[in-house]
Amino acid sequence: MEVEIAEQRLFLLQERLAADELQQRAMDRRMNAISSGIGSLLQRPRPEDVQLLGSERRLEPFWHVAGRARYVYDRRREYTVPASASEVQEVRIGGSSALVTDGPRGRQFALSLIEHCVEEIANELFLSATTGDAVPDAALVVTGPRDEIADPNDLHGNDAIVVPPDQRSSFVVRTLLTGIMKAVQADSVDEERMLVDHIDLYYRPVRAFEFYWKPRDRRGVVEVDAITGQVTVGRSLSSSISRVLTRDNIFDIGADTAGLLIPGGSIAVKVAKLAIDQASKPPH
Repeated sequence: MEVEIAEQRLFLLQERLAADELQQRAMDRRMNAISSGIGSLLQRPRPEDVQLLGSERRLEPFWHVAGRARYVYDRRREYTVPASASEVQEVRIGGSSALVTDGPRGRQFALSLIEHCVEEIANELFLSATTGDAVPDAALVVTGPRDEIADPNDLHGNDAIVVPPDQRSSFVVRTLLTGIMKAVQADSVDEERMLVDHIDLYYRPVRAFEFYWKPRDRRGVVEVDAITGQVTVGRSLSSSISRVLTRDNIFDIGADTAGLLIPGGSIAVKVAKLAIDQASKPPH
């Protein structure tokens, strides 16, 4: 088995909606956030009684991984072939012959041969880097404007709260490879290769707005996706995140660890390019 791993990259998706439009969308939905869980219409607040307390710009991560596998192999098989007529007793193929016998569907003969097989399997995943769940709209949003980020610390500009990934690159690549791995039934294998074409971590911008209903001392948060404009009711504004974000704690596939992606077997791993910080280290 040969596995080729692509470069591990980090991207920041650019906001497509202006800040004032994001805030207006949140204002339009503030009643939903405050009145969530309130059954009676008489207990619900008036719009003028709900005030905006604050907001934050948050960057949330998801993974895009894609790969393909190619299997080329030969296998021996025995074909059962019907004879052309009941009087046929024997058939000659090249320099060999086969006896014709009675079978369930009439006169037949067995033909031994070698099948040459080629299988190609592709897989692509968009997974949340915090939960590991699928991200339904990710395939669309990654087609928009984006910036490649060399140093994760650069994400912290404009007072952004950067959510660290709980799922690292080895987890998503292992999940990807599971979808394209196949145990072939073969007498001989000419090629067994898997290519991981993309290992990309994307950060998408989200604006969160916190509202307050003073008479009932209730708070609510509205989150607005700065790319799609989708509005959801959140729980609370994020507390400060203290975990340091580096390429080492995001991308954990290197020349010494890539072979661990597929337990067992004999695996030749080619790492196309290691993490940027490793490749850019000055020589000693």
